[in-house]
Amino acid sequence: MRNLLMLIAVVACTLAGHAITVQNTAGSLSSLVPDHSITQLTVTGTMDASDFLFISETLTELTAVDLSQVTIVPYEKGLALYGTVTHYGGNEIPRTAFFGKKITSVSLPATVQVIGYAAFAGCDRLATVTIPESVTFIDDYAFSGSGLTSVTLTSAVSHMGKGVFSRCESLTRADIDSKYVGDFAFLGDVALSEVNLGSNVEYVFKGVFNGCKALSAINMDPACRLTRIDDEAFINSGLSSIDLTGQSRLGTIGAWALAQTQLSAIQLADGMTVLGEGALSHNPLLTSVSLPGLGHNHGGGRGGSMAPSQGRTIALIEDYTFAGDGMLNASTLLKKGVARVGAYALYNVSAPIDTMVLPATLTYLGDRAMAGMTGMAVLKTAASDVPELGEEVWAGLDQHSIPLIVPDNESAVLYKAADQWMEFFFDAEDDYLLGDVNGDGVVNISDVTSLIDMLLSDSGGSYLKPADINGDGVINISDVTALIDMLLSDTSSRSLSRIRALVAEQCVVTSDALSLTPITIKAGETINVDVALNNTEHIYTALQCELVLPQGLRLVGVKGVDRGAAHDYYSMAHQDDPCLYTIIGASMQMDPYAGSEGHVMRLIVEADDDFSPDGAEVALANVELVTLQHETYMAGDAMARVNDGSGVEKIVEGREIATVRYINVAGQQSDSPFDGINIVVTTYTDGTTAVNKVIR
Repeated sequence: MRNLLMLIAVVACTLAGHAITVQNTAGSLSSLVPDHSITQLTVTGTMDASDFLFISETLTELTAVDLSQVTIVPYEKGLALYGTVTHYGGNEIPRTAFFGKKITSVSLPATVQVIGYAAFAGCDRLATVTIPESVTFIDDYAFSGSGLTSVTLTSAVSHMGKGVFSRCESLTRADIDSKYVGDFAFLGDVALSEVNLGSNVEYVFKGVFNGCKALSAINMDPACRLTRIDDEAFINSGLSSIDLTGQSRLGTIGAWALAQTQLSAIQLADGMTVLGEGALSHNPLLTSVSLPGLGHNHGGGRGGSMAPSQGRTIALIEDYTFAGDGMLNASTLLKKGVARVGAYALYNVSAPIDTMVLPATLTYLGDRAMAGMTGMAVLKTAASDVPELGEEVWAGLDQHSIPLIVPDNESAVLYKAADQWMEFFFDAEDDYLLGDVNGDGVVNISDVTSLIDMLLSDSGGSYLKPADINGDGVINISDVTALIDMLLSDTSSRSLSRIRALVAEQCVVTSDALSLTPITIKAGETINVDVALNNTEHIYTALQCELVLPQGLRLVGVKGVDRGAAHDYYSMAHQDDPCLYTIIGASMQMDPYAGSEGHVMRLIVEADDDFSPDGAEVALANVELVTLQHETYMAGDAMARVNDGSGVEKIVEGREIATVRYINVAGQQSDSPFDGINIVVTTYTDGTTAVNKVIR
C-alpha cells in the first residue's frame, strides 16, 4: 500500500506504445519503467547517477531521450557505479552514460555543467546534440565515435579532455569559442571541412586536427587570441591555408604541428619564439615560409620602418623543422635572430635557389642540417665568426662547385681554414655571383638593364667583377650580350613550370600585359605575329618571356617594331623542347617602350608543310617586364588560337570530335587541361586524330 501511495503521489506515467514519459525522483527510474524495450524516454523531476546506470545497462532499444526538464542531483550513497567510482556531482552526465547506445536524438538539461568520460562515445546514430551554454567541463572521449555532423562549443567551456569528438566520421563543421581545444579533440574526423575559431580561443592542444583530410582552411575571428598551437595539431591533415599574421599573441607552434599538410605558403606571426621539431616538415607543396625575426618590417611610416617584434624572435630552428620540403624556397628563410639550426632542419630542401643566405646571428648548424640541398647555387653567410657545425652538414652537395660568399677578407681566412666550410669554392680575391650586377642575389633580366645603365653612366659601382661576364677584365657592351646569352642558356635548360616558379619567387605581379594578334597560317607558310604591350601601371625598358608554339610551327626570327623599334631582341630554343623558346628584348640606350599601348615586337613564325591548326594555340608565358629603375614585374600569360588560313574554321562533313584527352609532361592523362604544357589528342568520329601542344 505504501508503494502504491508513493507512485500516486510523485509519479505520473504516460505510456504510448514504446514511448514513455516519467516524473522521477532521483534513484527511482528503474521502478518506474517496467518496459525495458521502450525506444523513447522523457524524464522530468530529478535524476542521479544510478538512474543513468539503469538507462545504460537496461534500456537497450532506446533511440530518443529527452532530459530537458530534469535536474541532475549528486549521487553520494557510497556504492560503486560505472566501475569503482562512488561519487558523482550534480548537473553531471555520468561517465559512459549512453556509451554505444542506438540513440538518434538527445535533449540535455539546461543546467547541466559536466559531460562525463565517454558519455556519448560510440553513439554512431546520434547526428545532432545541443550542448547547453551551462556546460563548462567535457571529459575525455565524451562524443568520440559518434554520428555528430556539427558541433558548437561556447566560451563557457573551460575544460576539454582528450579526444572529445575524435573519430566522428560524419562531422563536417565545428564552431569553437572555448578557451582551450583539448588534445586530439577532432582526431581522425575525415569529413571535417569547416572549422571556425571564435574570439575566445587561446590554445589549440596536441593532435587536435590530426588526420582531418577534408580540412583545407581554418577560419579565425579577427579578435581571436591564439597563444599556442601544440604538437601535431594539424599533422596529416588537408590544411592548405592558415592565416596567422594577425595572431600577435601566438608564441609557440609545437613539434610536427603543421607537418604532412597541403600548405603551399605560410607566414608566421610576428613575435613567435618557438617553432617545434619537424613543425613544417614533409609538406610536398610548400614553396614559401616567412619566419618572424628581429628587424622584421612592420610598415611604420613612409616606406616602412625596421623594428624588433617586442624583442622576440625564433632563435632556434629545431631538428627536422623543414625536412623533406622539396619545393621550399629557403634562400632568405633564416632571418636575423636565428642562432642555431638543428639536425636535419633543411634536409632534402632541394628546390633550385640562386643564393642561400645565413644570418649574422647564426652560431651553429646541426648534423646534416642542409644535407640534400642540391638546388643551392651559392651559399652566402653574414656571420663574421665561423658558426660551429655538426656532422656532414652539407652531405650530398658538390661543395667545390658552390661559391661561399663571406662578409669580408678577414672572415674569409677563418672560413677557408674551418672544417667542412673549407670545401666550398672560394675565389682567389673575393666571392661574388657572376651576372648579379645589381647585387640582389639573383641573376635575371633586371641585371641586363643594370649593366646597360652602368655603361651609359660610366659608373662601375662595387659590382665590377659580377659584371665582367666574359672575364676579360673590361666592362663593355660585349658583357651585355654575354649576360643575355647566359640568361638564354640557363633558361633553355629548365622546364616551363620551373621557370614559372622562379619568376614567381623573384617578381612582383602586375596587371600590365602582353597580347598577341590573331594568328592565321597555312601549312608551309611564314607569317608575322605582332605582340602588343598594354602598360598602365609602369613604364618598361626590357622584357623576357617564353614562347610556346604548337607542333608544326617554329620561330625563325624576332625583331622590334613600333614602340620597340629601338630595342634588340634575342631568342633561343629550349634544349629538350623545340616548341619552347626564350625571348629577351632590351635597349642598349635604355629607351623606354613609349606610351601605354601598341606593338613592341614581331615574331616571325613558319609552318611545316603538314601543319594542322586543329585546337592549336600560341602562348607567351612567364612574362617579365623591367622598369627604368631596374624593377622586375611578372605579367600574366598571353594566348592566341591558330586558324587555318582560309578565314573560316575548317569544316569536314561527318567529321565530329569524339574525345579530347590532355597529357602532361609526366605522362598523366585527363579529360581537362593540366597546368603548364599539355599534349592534346583529339579523336574524331571518322577515326582520325589530331595532336597539338597547348599551354594552360
